[in-house]
Order: sequence, then structure tokens, then C-alpha cells
Amino acid sequence: MWAILLVFVSCQSKKANHFEIQSGQFHINNKPVQLICGEMHYPRIPKEYWQDRMKRAKAMGLNTISAYVFWNFHERQSGEFDFDGQADIRHFIKLAHQEGLYVILRPGPYVCAEWDFGGYPSWLLKEEGMVYRSNDERFLQACERYITRLGEELSDLTAENGGPIVMVQVENEYGSYGNDKVYLGKLRDMIINAGFNVPLMTCDGAGQMEAGYVDGALATVNGAVGDDVFKAVDRFTPGGPYFVAEFYPAWFDVWGHKHSYRDYKKPAKQLQWMLENGVSVSIYMFHGGTNFNYTNGANAAYGYAPQPTSYDYDAPLGEYGNAYPKFFAFREVLQKYLYKDELLPEVPAPNSVIALPIMEFTNSAPLSNAFNERVESERPLSMEDVNQDFGYIHYETTLNRAVKGKLTIKDVRDYAVVLLNGQQIGSLDRRHRQSNIQIEVTEVPAKLEIIVENVGRVNYGSEILNNRKGITEKVTLNDEELLGWINTPLPLYNAPINDYQYEASDVKGKPAFHKTTFNLNETGDSFLDLSQWGKGAAWINGRSLGKFWNIGPQQTIYVPGPWLKKGKNELVIFTFEDTGARKAKGLKKPILDQLGIDKNKPERRVHDYSKTPVLDDGDKINYSLVAQNNWQDEFIFDNVHTMRHLALEILVNDKKTAITEIDVINADGSLLTKDTWEVVYVNSEEELEYQVGADCAIDGNFGSHWEVQPSSKADCIIIDLGEIQSIKSIRIHKRNPEKTRVDNINIYGRPQFFLLK
Repeated sequence: MWAILLVFVSCQSKKANHFEIQSGQFHINNKPVQLICGEMHYPRIPKEYWQDRMKRAKAMGLNTISAYVFWNFHERQSGEFDFDGQADIRHFIKLAHQEGLYVILRPGPYVCAEWDFGGYPSWLLKEEGMVYRSNDERFLQACERYITRLGEELSDLTAENGGPIVMVQVENEYGSYGNDKVYLGKLRDMIINAGFNVPLMTCDGAGQMEAGYVDGALATVNGAVGDDVFKAVDRFTPGGPYFVAEFYPAWFDVWGHKHSYRDYKKPAKQLQWMLENGVSVSIYMFHGGTNFNYTNGANAAYGYAPQPTSYDYDAPLGEYGNAYPKFFAFREVLQKYLYKDELLPEVPAPNSVIALPIMEFTNSAPLSNAFNERVESERPLSMEDVNQDFGYIHYETTLNRAVKGKLTIKDVRDYAVVLLNGQQIGSLDRRHRQSNIQIEVTEVPAKLEIIVENVGRVNYGSEILNNRKGITEKVTLNDEELLGWINTPLPLYNAPINDYQYEASDVKGKPAFHKTTFNLNETGDSFLDLSQWGKGAAWINGRSLGKFWNIGPQQTIYVPGPWLKKGKNELVIFTFEDTGARKAKGLKKPILDQLGIDKNKPERRVHDYSKTPVLDDGDKINYSLVAQNNWQDEFIFDNVHTMRHLALEILVNDKKTAITEIDVINADGSLLTKDTWEVVYVNSEEELEYQVGADCAIDGNFGSHWEVQPSSKADCIIIDLGEIQSIKSIRIHKRNPEKTRVDNINIYGRPQFFLLK
């Protein structure tokens, strides 16, 4: 228990505040301060609500805001910077100052954040052979231009200069990616040279801190709770300061998967422990918001997994500024353990929420209304080839002979709709590793169209190096390459959507725009129910609301109240895949937890056996095998370990692996429930029948099992436990103890994904 009086200094004063690290603590003007921080992202919150969200942060008990800076939001085209409107991060930081909040600035240049390309601008992908997140000179030159420009915009807002910025982060979780200290050192120097005269920091998972640390910066830990915080930080700064730079009381969603939810009780206790032990903490996320303008990212650690438009995150403060029970639980803990001698501000009243009337769409415009630049080429061009960042791209060619067979789009990125003579004949989904459909051409000449959507560039892991979108290789028909294409970029998010030529007709069976108008007597937040509309995008009064997809879990799109008008409003919906729906309404509550039919999903889950996991020794767990009866083995760890992703590497032996169940025991000795578990990687499994797949090892059914025959390689399974847990041991139940062994095993744990290569 720490017995130090921690002073919370308001940062509203315009005079300089000297922020420094001394005696194992953070200090402002020589007084110790415990940073209670929450992550918020300015592009994901309507600018009109920035201050509203900060007032709610203050009311929960935060004294600091953590903010990534999104490079590709400010430099969409090389050398062309934008810091206005929604990109006015200077105004965002000054509002934090006005509300008495400190700021931790996280400029990357890589930020991850479930954001397209991890924040990198797409034009980097045009540079042949450029290696991102490395000492590549061309890459560093682009980074320096961005960091220098950011310094011109923000460096005068540091605490030393009378502003609220108390720390600046170098890179972001780099230890999960590489170990290039020269690269990190150059980024550190860029930040210093840009005028940021406050302490620097790095952040990494406990096992990756050594690789991600750079001299001259404070090493902080992500995802650790309990004593793991001390053990992780003491390797670099014995005695502190202790800072959990990303504390995860929740998690992000993925298209086609259940909504992420975590009960508040355990995170509230973890937060209480940090307060009692003098650990500074940043809640990731405090408030997530929305991926407007198609800015969501994707992960590829266990197969392509894009994030939806909603970034609600099950955070304490929900997508539209709504306070979940987690918010009030955290507020209660902070009031009791930190703000003992003062009352926290009252929680602002909820913003107005309205139901939009039932709207019928009677006017349509074909996709060709959005055609602008059209580029001819021998082979299809990628989005990056035509200077496009987000959205869709249209490809067109002519088939001059009757043919029947297999149309293949090699490595489609990411979702393709195929039309023949103006009507959709199929679609391909990268999530399911689909690349071909059957096609039959009877009338010639025939127009073949392929429209490809960037569903989100990978934002984490080695796949960021392979992030081009659209048709990135070639198209073949019965193995014969199709040549002679017209390429049409369709970013759409910034298109003059209301100016298209809408007519009182209904364009069916192919991508099209549908428009309606409605009148309001009052405005307020609302949630557009598009659960029957299939796949597409929407705009309100010309502003992009983002994308929808009936597979869920998100079935509504957030409509910010400030974007609505009293009187006439215009709503446009783009149907990428048309279901025939032509009515919509706005609800008073969002639907974020409802899965729909995934028409492209194969009947049996297909695991990608071509990749191998990167199992870092820093994540390896020491254990002692406890002798059990032959039906089970228990591996008790030397210390309690915090993790979300558990990897088991069953080493080579002459007996097959046949596991009926894998149990995980938490720090208090109780079994974890498996309701939210998911097998996210397995390198082999028998395909004899439905009861022998890897998923059977965590289904709670001792009548099913995961079976693998003896081979020359280790059997590996990676399980997502659904939330960060404090783990004491694992228990493995075997199907046939005389014919199986699993006691030769390596065990790894991480708060985030293991990488695959």
C-alpha cells in the first residue's frame, strides 16, 4: 500500500507546468501525481461532441486524456496536410486543457488502434520495396516530414510551454513487431527535434518491452495487472514510476463475430488495485466512438478479421457518449480511493436521443453517377496505383466469346461483387479466403464488372507490409488471364453524394444509390436500422456515417445529433449488395450485438495451416507439471500470469494428440468459463468428422475432442480467452491416456495477439 499523498494539479493555468520523473514517480511542479488516463480519438468523435466527452471523462475521475495522432488522417496525399475541421487536433488538445485535463500524445507514426493501415497513409504503399516500421531511409524521410509538421502544430502545447501535453510516446508497441533500436532512436530524435520538450515513453506488452524500449524514454507496460506490473517495469526503472499505458477493461468488435462485452466487476477491482498501489493507468478505451469515413482497420493474425464501423468497444463511455455501468463502477472506485477529499463533478445529463421516422426510398441512381477518373490499363490497377485510400474500386472489361468456367481474382482485397451484363452473379470474401466463382457467358460481347471494397487495411503485425487494396494481382478465366481493363476509383466517403442524378425509379440487383428526405421538428442522436439492407454505406446530409453489413454484430449506424437539421434532411444509402430493402428507420438505441446471415461463410470453418505462430521467449511461462491420473495433466505456473491469448505448443512425440478439453484456472483457483473463448489458430487437426476439430477442445463437451496424428512438427493451438485474465494454471484432459501424451509442452501468454508468419 502506498502512503504517498498524490496531488492533482489542474492544468487549466496558462503558465508552464514542469512535468518530470523523479524518485520513482511522476511529478508536476515537484508534487507527485498519479495519472488516471483514458484513451479518446478525435476522428472517431464528432467535433461538436469533443468537449462533451471530455466533461464526461472529468466526471468519471480522469485527469488525463491519451490520444493517438492518425498520420493518414492529416496527410491523405503525400505532402498535403490537413489540420482543419474534424482533423483539428490542436483544438481537441486545447479543449482538454480548458477542461483541466492533461494529455499524453501518441503520434506513432504507427498507432495500430484498429485503424486502417495502423495510421500509415496509403500512398506509402506506392513506394516499391519500402519497408515500413524500419530504418528504411525513404520511410524515415516521410516520417520526419510528418513529425516535423505535427511539431509546428502542437509543440507549443506542452506542459513546459503552458499547455496540457505532459508526455509524448515514441512509436507504439514496437516490441511486438521488431527490435531495431536504430529505427526507434531516429524516431525519438525526430520527436525531440520537433519541439516536444516533455518526457518521452514507449509502451509494450510485458514480454516485448525489451525489444520496444529505447534509451531516453520511459518504458511502460500494456495489458498487465497486479504484481505483473511491478515485475515488468522494474526491469527498466526499478521502483517506478509504474504506468499501465493500456489497461483493457473491454475489447473491439470484428465483423461476423459476437459483440465484445466484459462485465465491469473484475476491471473495477483491477483499477482499485492500481489506485491503492500508486500505479498510473490509461484505460483503453475510455470512449471509442465511430469509424466514420471507412477508417476501420483489420487484423490478420488468425485470418483476415476487419473491424466494423462502430468502435463502441464496450468502453465505459459508449459509442454515442452513453455511460455504461462500467463508467459508474469506475467513477465510484476513483471517488473512494483517489478523490477522497473532493467530490467529482456531476455526470452531465445524457444528450438528446430521437427516433427517426420510417423512411421510404423511392429515388435511385446507378453506380455510374460516381464515376469520375477512369484509367485504362492492360492489367487491373490497385487502389494505391490510382492514388486512392479508402472506399471501393470498379473494374470493367469485355468478354468477346461464349465461355463457361472458373473466374479467379487472385488474392482479392477484400470483398468483391461480380457483375455480368449489369447483374450481380456472385461475391468473394477475403475473410473466407475466397478467390473464384463459376461464370457462364452466353451472349457476347459481354461486360464483366468487378467492384472491390477496401474492408480495412491490416493494422497489426507483419501483414502491414502487404496492404494494397482492390485487385492486387490478376484475373483469370479458366486459367487464362483477362487483359484490357478500365479502372475507376470510388472513394465515395467524400463524394458529392447528394448531387447525383436520382430518378423516381428503383435500380435493383446491382450496386446503386438510394435517396430519401425527411423532416424533423427536433434533433438528437439516432441509430439508423439497416439490418435488412445487406452490405453498403450511408450518408446523412452529405456526411459519411460509415458502412453497414448485415452479418453483424452491428446492425445500426450512429447518426450524430449535430449532423441532423430541423426541417428537411437527406439520407443516401449505397447498396453494395442489394437485398431489395427500401425502408429504414432511426431507433433510440443502437443494435450492436446481433449477428446476421453470412451468406459467403463456408459450412465448415477452414483454418489456415500455411502459417506458423511467432512464439516469443518473452511470453513463455515457466511451470511445474503436477502428476495427475492419466486422464489429465495440470501445469501450475511459477507465478500468476496475465494474458488474453493462450498458446499451447505440444512438442513432438510418437503419440497422437487427442484432447477433450482445455481448462484454465484463474488466480483464485476457480475455472474460467468458456462462453467467450475462441480458437483463433491451430496448425493441424483431423477432418474426419465434426467432433474432432480444434474447437472441440474448448466446447465444454467431453464427448468431442481435438485430434492430431503423430508428425514431425509440434502441434500448436492458440485460444482467445475473451478478456485479459490472471492465470494460475492450465489443465488438459486427454481422450485416451494410453495412446496420447501432452506433458511435453511449451506455454505462452499475451494480452494481445500472437503474430503469424
